[in-house]
Amino acid sequence: MRLVSFGAPGSEQPGVLRDDGRVSPLGPLLPGAPALPGPSGMNEILAHLPALRDPIEALAAGPDPAAVPVEAVRLGPPVPAPGAIVAVGANYRAHIEEITGSADNLPSLPVLFIKPATSLGGPNDPVVRPAESAELDYECELAVVIGRGGRRIEASDALGHVAGYMIANDVSARDVMLRDIARGPAFFQVARGKGYDTFCPTGPWLLTADEVPDPQALTLRTWVNGAPRQHGTSADMVFGVAEIIASVSEFMTLRPGDVILTGTPAGVGISQNPPAYLEPGDVLRLTVTGLGTMETKIASDA
Repeated sequence: MRLVSFGAPGSEQPGVLRDDGRVSPLGPLLPGAPALPGPSGMNEILAHLPALRDPIEALAAGPDPAAVPVEAVRLGPPVPAPGAIVAVGANYRAHIEEITGSADNLPSLPVLFIKPATSLGGPNDPVVRPAESAELDYECELAVVIGRGGRRIEASDALGHVAGYMIANDVSARDVMLRDIARGPAFFQVARGKGYDTFCPTGPWLLTADEVPDPQALTLRTWVNGAPRQHGTSADMVFGVAEIIASVSEFMTLRPGDVILTGTPAGVGISQNPPAYLEPGDVLRLTVTGLGTMETKIASDA
């Protein structure tokens, strides 16, 4: 199933994308219907997904007078109100090699950081380059969405906690991140440089886990203004999806709707020769196998 959120920013409701190109609202299937839920409605859908799967599939396959053409609505982030957005840095061998010169020295644990929920955007919402940055960069990523929460989840059980997968772009203001790095590694501004509003576009849909038999066999690609930049496979991850979930759940309780970004392949802008950063007016296109295409335009904060 392809689950989506649709509507104005801050007022999205959950839906399912039908094969006929229309979106059926899922609010009526939730406990407490007929009141339509707000952005947190998708979290409730994910928490009850095992029980709701058959009704959702029946709704998507049958006649639905409430369905609307997908082109007639704004698609928001598939999970508009996650409790947490956890991201993994330096998790593709080829990316580690392009930023350090070698893939021989790998981290012993996933390198984790948190992105604020306010950084979320929909698959076609603009990414805004902040006034503080002239070095805006992209990172195409496989995003994992938690359906069944837990703490200290075993890697052998971890994929059973996944509701589904979607595309994410871990947008980065490199100059903000690295401004004081010459003074020492303690001055690395990860949260600031990766946390601006609009710096986490996701979508266009959440593909349920039953339709992704192997999350380590997906191709990730990025184009900037039609020119290819990234082309990698999730098989190149240092830590796979199951290992990441197990590691994250060591220190925090995961809940339905939490989002985990799993790292990016080689080909980011800072590693081009010369570096090729995003400019206002540029168009980014990102794809991951089976998860659709996310296309965003770069706007200016000025």
